[in-house]
Amino acid sequence: MAGLLLFLLARDALIDDAYITLDYARSLALDGDWALEPGHLANTATSPLNVLLLALVTVVTRTPFVAVAGVLAGSLAVLGLAVSNICARLGWRRWPALLALLIVVANPLLAATVGMETYLAVALIACLGWAAIAGRPGMAGLVIGLLVLTRPDLLMFGLASVAVPSLARRPHVLAGSAVGVALPWFAISWWGLGSALPDTVLLKVGDHWGPWTFVNGLQLYFGVYPTAVVLSVVPAVCGAVAAAVWVVRWLARFAVGGAALAIVWGAGAGLHALLFVVLGTAPYHWYYGPSIGSLTLLGVLSLGAAPTVMRMIGLLAGAVWLVVTVAFLVQRPWSTAPITTNWATAQQYREAARLVPEGVVVRSPGEIGTLAYYCDCTVVDGFSDRALISPLIQQRIDRSGWLGRRLLEMNYARLRIGPPVEPALQFVAAPDGAGVTISTPWRPSAVLRVEPVTPDPA
Repeated sequence: MAGLLLFLLARDALIDDAYITLDYARSLALDGDWALEPGHLANTATSPLNVLLLALVTVVTRTPFVAVAGVLAGSLAVLGLAVSNICARLGWRRWPALLALLIVVANPLLAATVGMETYLAVALIACLGWAAIAGRPGMAGLVIGLLVLTRPDLLMFGLASVAVPSLARRPHVLAGSAVGVALPWFAISWWGLGSALPDTVLLKVGDHWGPWTFVNGLQLYFGVYPTAVVLSVVPAVCGAVAAAVWVVRWLARFAVGGAALAIVWGAGAGLHALLFVVLGTAPYHWYYGPSIGSLTLLGVLSLGAAPTVMRMIGLLAGAVWLVVTVAFLVQRPWSTAPITTNWATAQQYREAARLVPEGVVVRSPGEIGTLAYYCDCTVVDGFSDRALISPLIQQRIDRSGWLGRRLLEMNYARLRIGPPVEPALQFVAAPDGAGVTISTPWRPSAVLRVEPVTPDPA
């Protein structure tokens, strides 16, 4: 129910990268193509599992938006089941589980990723916590495999789980089941799509927005969306404090079953954030989602182990926080997500898509997902036409060290790229003129219009 209500709230404000996922799911379900634009093979879907789940529902419903609602509701149902069973296994009351679920659902940063893989990732991270508590390495490995298929960087939560004693005793079972789940897809991707890892790894790694990176990205968002950032981050900070308390009690050899959660969710969140720091990525807000979600679960669920008075105070404070957050989400205008970096709203991109004649090939203005979804044309850029990023692939191979070069060459050993798709028109964001007016904090005032492509003098 929470998932369906969240979808109804956010359905008109999906961010552009969510539409990229919908484009892939629709192409796969209706045309049988792994592509952003049907007929043009691509490999820029960062979350194969999310695309596959959305496509599976779309085959039945024929509507990707219904699929988003279904996958979101299903992910949150799994999340609720996992945290409820964790409380039951540890002998805790279920109220913290319910509160943890609702605070995660209402988190503004997570709500700004509806349509993407974030809620699916948090649900699987919760399942990994349950497998660690239950001492089931086979189940934990299965979940780790699904996490890697959800997004490769989520492997860091799997690495953290290796430190849980109940899982570490049978590492071969843990690793074997994880590899057994994830490897078939990467083999299929390498053989059929020309690379085991998606091309977005090259597009995103080392991508800075001027002085802004993953390290200081929340500061950037706080300057534009202060309330949303505070409501998103504070529960995660409480989770970080809870993780520290669990670890101290564990090191002091107190019998605390919740220490496994501190390892999987707390240390996993830390390793996940550290990976993005090392990769030097730009601060895309959904990169923070898994860590914020897992730490929020840890902070709220830990109330189950607290003394009665402290637990009641914590539940009351959490309930008040939930009411304030829900009030913030409900009263705000949903023309855009609570946190976004898109240059235009989904509605503005939808109107701009109508400017292009049917069947024409048009170059994107830099954001492609929403335009490709609504346009009866073919929108091209590096996300939909692999030929446009082949120079980047070769550049990354040439600039890498010996090991990096060998790994990239292995990843792209079967890559075959044809000539680029030549656009006849292009979207241009201009200061004025005829077209669709776009306005967001990142592009305060501009007009998106369609122009003929200027021939290259060369």
